[in-house]
Amino acid sequence: MNNSEIRNTVFPKAIQLVFSISFVISCAQEKTTSLNGSLDNHTFNSQYNDSINFVAKNIFSVTKFKKAEQKDRNSINKDGLSYLQESYTEYLPDGRKLYRKYHYDDNSVIEKFHYKNDLLVLKESGDHSTNSYNWLFYNKENHLQEEIDYKIDDKKSFIYEGYTKYNYSSEAKKTIVKIIDYSYDSLANPEEEYTFEFPFLTKKTPLYQSKIHRYKWMNGSYKPVDIKDYVIKNRDVTFSYDKKGYLLSEIWFANHHSLENKTEYYYSNDYLERIEQQYHMLGTEKSTKTTRRYDDHDNIIFEQSIEYTGNPLSIESFDYVYDQQGNWISKKYYRQDSNQGVYDKKKLIDYEYREIKYYDSNSKPRSFTLPEFPKDADHIRTNIPKVSNEKQSKIDAFQEAVETGNFDAEITVKKAKTLEEFTPKFWTLKDKAFGNLDNSPEEEAVCVYETPMEGELGFAQSLAIYKKEGETWVLWHQSTNPILSTEHGGMMGNPYEGISIKNKTIIVDHFGGSRQKWHYTHRYRFQNNNWHLIGASINFGAPCDYFQSLDYNISTGDAIFEYSSEDCDQNNTVKERSWKEKINKKITPPLMDSFQVGENSIELKSKKTEMFY
Repeated sequence: MNNSEIRNTVFPKAIQLVFSISFVISCAQEKTTSLNGSLDNHTFNSQYNDSINFVAKNIFSVTKFKKAEQKDRNSINKDGLSYLQESYTEYLPDGRKLYRKYHYDDNSVIEKFHYKNDLLVLKESGDHSTNSYNWLFYNKENHLQEEIDYKIDDKKSFIYEGYTKYNYSSEAKKTIVKIIDYSYDSLANPEEEYTFEFPFLTKKTPLYQSKIHRYKWMNGSYKPVDIKDYVIKNRDVTFSYDKKGYLLSEIWFANHHSLENKTEYYYSNDYLERIEQQYHMLGTEKSTKTTRRYDDHDNIIFEQSIEYTGNPLSIESFDYVYDQQGNWISKKYYRQDSNQGVYDKKKLIDYEYREIKYYDSNSKPRSFTLPEFPKDADHIRTNIPKVSNEKQSKIDAFQEAVETGNFDAEITVKKAKTLEEFTPKFWTLKDKAFGNLDNSPEEEAVCVYETPMEGELGFAQSLAIYKKEGETWVLWHQSTNPILSTEHGGMMGNPYEGISIKNKTIIVDHFGGSRQKWHYTHRYRFQNNNWHLIGASINFGAPCDYFQSLDYNISTGDAIFEYSSEDCDQNNTVKERSWKEKINKKITPPLMDSFQVGENSIELKSKKTEMFY
């Protein structure tokens, strides 16, 4: 998730109540850090985000262990339970992170936090193949001014990840911060504006879930008081709190005034019992009621929900063991399932423990050598805004061309020295392949383009075929039919997967779907003075369900159907049944220019099956 997504994500039900990390730092740092921390910069806030998990600040290191799914050589035993080490973290005396090592996708990842003049200037992380660098720069007032993100892979290649620029202005008692994020694609996200006018903070974020949200400084942190246009236009959300800053209500209004939804919160005098009462849509009838209880360390020890029918759901409970400083070192999670109020035996579901070491006279924080800031990264400051403007200009011109229809609907250049010269304005050359398609000694070429023409789903894509005459390429044929449009792949995106030439045929591959995936391969050949479809191979299905395939040789009429079903039980895949059958259905090879990919069917009557190709 990039900085813009972090800034623009506002979660419902008051999950994201605290937007400042100033409560974990010294008073001398509070003013600077509360502003920097409230800008929702993920890199800056990552140095503090562990502090909320601990009571004492003088922690030197924490080793975290989690439940081991199975005993192996990496697991350890403690009090009869098997644990697996999850991470090891070292801290500065004030609670800021200094070093972390953890496991992710079977890789060992190391994070290093570099500080200069008491400010985080670099977060460095990496595994065996790639190192990521997040550099922070500050102005004279020690306020965030820039962030530059990049990666260096195992080939020492520089990979741009993002650039963020902060611009400040002040008037009277108001400070305004305007933020521009240039994402990994070098394009600028819409400008965001943060206005600090104590005790209020207003964020204007054109992107993502909420457009305008306002916070108030309460008991050492900014908490939301209202949100405008939350998720959809004209929906407002308001929050209310008690004198101690505990949330009392969250109310949603549609069209600014019509009650849509609400949640209310109630507390015991000591706040150790907290009740969340949800309401059905329109906020009039009570829905789920959840009771939570906390211990004297403010850690949850009990949770249970009761449905609007009065039916109690399972009970979740937690046990802790604390050290002398008040930090928990062991946490166990239990559940009692309920069947209409009759509870099963309490079951241990999950557990973890922490080895916490505190600073003493022998403790010495690690020190790191700050790596050299590369020239490629320094160029980002001047080049990315320029590149972004150029890209945006092209995008705007493309959109205008699409809206006005001011573009070429086909390739108009007939001869050129390079294939690139054939590309019409507003078209994008996506792929090309070379091979022999006829009896001439020269190789032919095929190219695939994304066009500004509206397709069935998204934009149409075109295939063009070129012949070589001496040193010149000549346009032989072009068609939009062989390539599906850009959004035809569903959640998989653009379905075009590749093109090749083999055995004097053009082979086009497509891929798409969601849980059930499909893969198309179509083969075209020049015969009888035109381009025809001569074969299709189709695969369709999903793991732990079924797979179905068709290999159809249109030239001979031979069609081979295959089917297999799978039943997955605890990671053991068992094939329940499978069959394979061949039929012959001779048809006239369809013309490339009239064939519609995926909209033609062939039937296997004996199995009551048909497949589309």
